[in-house]
Amino acid sequence: MWMEPLDQAASVLSALSLTIASGFTALFLLRARHGAIEKQTKQSLEKHQDYFTYLSTNIDSADALLPPPGLLNPIELKAIQSKLLEWIETIGGEYRGKLTALCRDLGLVELETQRLRSRRHGVRLEAAYHLGIMRAAECTSDLLKLLEREGSESTAFVIGRAAAKCAETREDLHRLIQLLTEYHPEAHQLIADTIASSSLDPAPLFAELLHEENNEALLTVALISLSGRNEPEVYSLLDRLILSDHKEIRIKAAKILLQYTHLLPLERIGELIRHPDWEIRSVAVKAVGEQQLDFYLEALTKCMADEEWWVRYYSAKGLSQLGFAGFEALCEAACSSDNNASRESAWEAVQEELDRAEISASQGLQQIPHYNGLNVIFRRILGEPGTDRHTNKTRISL
Repeated sequence: MWMEPLDQAASVLSALSLTIASGFTALFLLRARHGAIEKQTKQSLEKHQDYFTYLSTNIDSADALLPPPGLLNPIELKAIQSKLLEWIETIGGEYRGKLTALCRDLGLVELETQRLRSRRHGVRLEAAYHLGIMRAAECTSDLLKLLEREGSESTAFVIGRAAAKCAETREDLHRLIQLLTEYHPEAHQLIADTIASSSLDPAPLFAELLHEENNEALLTVALISLSGRNEPEVYSLLDRLILSDHKEIRIKAAKILLQYTHLLPLERIGELIRHPDWEIRSVAVKAVGEQQLDFYLEALTKCMADEEWWVRYYSAKGLSQLGFAGFEALCEAACSSDNNASRESAWEAVQEELDRAEISASQGLQQIPHYNGLNVIFRRILGEPGTDRHTNKTRISL
């Protein structure tokens, strides 16, 4: 009786040992197989080194690139494919077009299209990735169908990027962005990056979305994608989005609108400075400072009393960018404002501007007059002649 537990333990240990041994054996076999494939691939690359030299030499010629002579076994074909895909990813323009045409001539597009229908998920993903690199436009529809099947899985972006690279029409990109936002409505930046990998110019599609679309996710992706780009044609489409029910849409639309301050009426910028959303107010005063729009000096001075720290910060920074007049307004705010927060923001901006001017003056004689001018204003408003400005903060705050 006392041996039964020991017998059971021995049985369990034997089973575990067998499982572990089987696992190590399988791992060894996989590593051996992988090593053999790597060795064969390396040998194939060495064997066809003359062919790669031919490709490098003739890629500039007007003639199409020719496949290697003779029949290729599967390992050789895969090795050549790996080299071609590597080159395609590192070059562009007509060179890329010649290499993708060569991939078709070698039957690689057809081969990967067949693998796209594999029952194994990993094989399908790899095939989609390869087709994307080869810009296989004829596979765009199949890739979009596969993306729809992938749904909310994170691997959908592998397929989505491949579809973006293969897309040849605005309709393809539109369908792609619809699928991605449907299954991944919060991944705005990732979707924008995916669309950006397309060789098509997506700006017309984004303009169409801004004009017609009300879906928050689609509009957000379009606005993220247009941010920082010089696309004046979208300027007239942003006004309606400033009135959107979705706050993030309003903010992103305002940021893009303020990229074109030279196209905006003065009163329009004033409306944005007074906007109910503090994020838009801060973006507006920041743009005024960066563009050095002296007309809004008084508006920036008023914004120094804003309840939001970011609005005060960018207002103070903006005033420091408006020359002597802006610096004088900063000093006045630091001296006489009834708002403690406003005085503190103004004082910090005054100190930063003087420090910056002092460093510039120490590096170039042409900056000394500007630094001296700032000091004259500072002493006239905030300190007695000869007062150390770095010790003046305590006196001002009392």
